[in-house]
Amino acid sequence: MPPVNEYKCNKCGLSFPEGWGGYMYVIDEKGNRVRCGHPGERRVVLEVLGNEATEETIRSRTGFNSHCLCLSCFAKLELDIGRDEGSDSWPYYYPAKIGRDERKCVHCGSPNVRTVFELVGERCPKCKKGKIKQTFTGAWS
Repeated sequence: MPPVNEYKCNKCGLSFPEGWGGYMYVIDEKGNRVRCGHPGERRVVLEVLGNEATEETIRSRTGFNSHCLCLSCFAKLELDIGRDEGSDSWPYYYPAKIGRDERKCVHCGSPNVRTVFELVGERCPKCKKGKIKQTFTGAWS
């Protein structure tokens, strides 16, 4: 069971949802991403895809939406951008290396988008005084 963390600036309070920096999803027949809450991800996947879904179908229709921030307009986004090869800043449970979404803000069009994992330990992009901290909440999921 993974630890539940909070992600926020230690000065201005810029924050992201608690958890693991994002969430797993499954794509339904209409192309919508259905959130798979933890710890019941597999149950939701099978409810959407059917109990007879093959592992190949499951892999092709699931992904991970990361909590992101546009550094240009400060919009908070949820994007499946995959992960960088060899990056140790991504948690072990982070899935595909290649995501479904372009690293681009859906509000202003800027490519200057970062995941919460990329912001942890960095100077806060909003107040420029604090740092984005990842703190264990004391809960496990």
